[in-house]
Amino acid sequence: MPKKTLLLSLILLFSVATLSACTLPWKKPVAPDVTPIVEKTEVATTTETSISTGTSKLKKFNNYDELAEFLAANNNPTADLTRVSAGFLKSEMMTQSAAVSDSGSQSSNSSQPNNSLDYSTTNNQVAGVDEADIIKTDGHYIYALVRNELSVINASPPAEAKVVSKIVFKSRPQDIFISGDFLAVFGGDNQIYAQEIYQSFRRQNAYTFFKVFDISDPANPKQVRDLDFEGSYRDARLIGDYVYFITDTYNSYIAGEPLVPRVLDSGQALSSTCEASGKCFAPAVYYFDIAYDSYNFTNITAINIKNNAEVISGQAYLLNSGQNLYVSQDNIYITYTQYLNEYDLEQDVKRELIYPLLSAEVQDKIDKIEATPSFILNSQEKKTKVAQYLDRYFNSLDSAAQIALNAEIDTKLAEKINEKAKDMEKTIIHKIGISGGQIEYRALGEVSGQVLNQFSMDENNNYFRIATTRSQYSSRLGESSADSYSSIYVLDSNLQTVGKLENLATTEKIYAARFIGNRVYLVTFKQIDPLFVISLSDPTKPVVLGAIKIPGFSNYLHPADLNGTKLIGLGRETEETTAGNVTVKGLKLSLFDFSDPAKPKELDSYILGGGGSDSIALYDHKAFLYSAAKNLLVIPAALRDSNNRLDFAGALVFTLKDDAFTLLGKIDHSAGGHYGTADYWDGYSYYDNTAKRSLYINDALFTFSNKFLKINSLTDLTEIKSLELSAGGDDYIITPMSEASGASSTPAEFPPASTVPGATTTASSTAD
Repeated sequence: MPKKTLLLSLILLFSVATLSACTLPWKKPVAPDVTPIVEKTEVATTTETSISTGTSKLKKFNNYDELAEFLAANNNPTADLTRVSAGFLKSEMMTQSAAVSDSGSQSSNSSQPNNSLDYSTTNNQVAGVDEADIIKTDGHYIYALVRNELSVINASPPAEAKVVSKIVFKSRPQDIFISGDFLAVFGGDNQIYAQEIYQSFRRQNAYTFFKVFDISDPANPKQVRDLDFEGSYRDARLIGDYVYFITDTYNSYIAGEPLVPRVLDSGQALSSTCEASGKCFAPAVYYFDIAYDSYNFTNITAINIKNNAEVISGQAYLLNSGQNLYVSQDNIYITYTQYLNEYDLEQDVKRELIYPLLSAEVQDKIDKIEATPSFILNSQEKKTKVAQYLDRYFNSLDSAAQIALNAEIDTKLAEKINEKAKDMEKTIIHKIGISGGQIEYRALGEVSGQVLNQFSMDENNNYFRIATTRSQYSSRLGESSADSYSSIYVLDSNLQTVGKLENLATTEKIYAARFIGNRVYLVTFKQIDPLFVISLSDPTKPVVLGAIKIPGFSNYLHPADLNGTKLIGLGRETEETTAGNVTVKGLKLSLFDFSDPAKPKELDSYILGGGGSDSIALYDHKAFLYSAAKNLLVIPAALRDSNNRLDFAGALVFTLKDDAFTLLGKIDHSAGGHYGTADYWDGYSYYDNTAKRSLYINDALFTFSNKFLKINSLTDLTEIKSLELSAGGDDYIITPMSEASGASSTPAEFPPASTVPGATTTASSTAD
């Protein structure tokens, strides 16, 4: 996945276990059309929208006729405008209202946690914004995904913990949410291709399922919603009762197919024509008034998971693919890195220098090529044709003239590269407002450099803060740009830059960032780890308050106190050799003190294992568990000795008291020192015995792998119970568990998969 790319490059650089995203070879048949669902429900018309965004302007298509024309004019040779007269696009685009039927409300307090319960939640970046994960708890029950199987575990009391039901999916779920009496499960759907309705679809795209279950009786979950979205799952957040579900759809317009990505409800396609009130999904579509070479749909859908009678609402944006995502309680920020092509710069220089030398006849031909509508020639095709005339002139010159013109081109190109240095690599930022079922595009911005991950971004008091690394650039001219460096940018509510701090840590790259209040902490690394503390108290004038340099680097930073002046760093120890190279050693925990930012200190550190050791928490913050109130820190780890032999695989439990780490103990998941079956999922390499998550409920610690849910006392880590989890099955069934143990048992009675709602289910877009 895009959000992990830079971290994975780091791992490759230091010869640590490689993690990368996998893709599914989607196979989608072609077949005739299908009749959509149309049910009566009130809809509202859209309004004209035009948002200035500096160099571009965001526009909204007034209707799908306009969208069809746009698709035909922008690099879509298969577009066929005759379909407009077929009736599909005759109506103005509509958006669904957020009206809710009183009778559709489904909530109770039967499974709500008692106020006296003390339990951990997902390690979310932003308070009030829940991130999707593979395991969740409400303090009474634990909901855990293992491959295609979701186990519902009664965790109270811990000594009597047991699996009370299981839901097994044909397609592998990727993540879940829980909210009150409702459980949402979602992932890429690789079963839809065998369904009859899919045979009628001619557009060859992936699908993502989204299912909601009523868990008021956890021993007998009931499916109450079954949605399928055309596109691949990107990410999701839960705020209040609403899941903001983000998918990406490859733009492959085919005549006769709906223009916007399909949504299936209970296996039937929702109509995207809402001129007659009905149960439909007709999202407004936005675009920028720039020449498009390539674009895809980024879809944001709001789904109320507590009221399944409420229609979904959403918007679609024609954008370049996004890479990183940050979500506050009010806004979604989608970012991607844009690179300026040196070849295109060189072609611009050639045109600038050679065009005046051409005959009037050739100049006229070039003018006509460049004026050709983009549905006949896209911008790249125009450049290629123009380049043929420029090269033809160049080749007509004698040797001396060619040498002289080449020198002039190189000089001008060097000037242009220097002039556009900051544009050679920049981050584009889209800001999209969210509130309940309402979604609204708000602003576009850009800054120099590229973003590492979601922790490199933050929203505070209507300011958006972002940390980037500007990479070194090498030109064909044989000269390199200035060394890489890092920067902090502060943007206002319209994403206009109001403050910046550039050229930090030249020759180094950002390895970790954390915004806390009016400060940002920044780890950069090449041979030694500078950890900067930067004040953002004056948004217009970010300033470095101090820095500490120690061996090693941190991949993840976590606040250790409420004031944000102490930080826990998780990363790796390093050692500089006599030759000036860097050797990566074991895992490293560090405790930093920034109470006096001018004189920061490393209060304590703890080194774990040899150079081959690893922890999922280095790359996935949801695997990191910390509670200041309980003086508790838990990280999953696979420790190897100096000979790279597996020494331990499980969870490491620390206390953090008096500014020092103490290893309380280790909880083994390796089943006697051996890994189980390999499991590559969502960009990470797991084994069945790899500890992936941990959580606590009152005084019990739960550690989770594909193989086990182990329960230990927080006081001394004595084992309370160990549940062995199975790894999924072939059918979609809800199975009440008849035994108190966590092992799967044959249910006393359950219906065949074909009789259960959603018997043909779905899985994550990265399922393998």
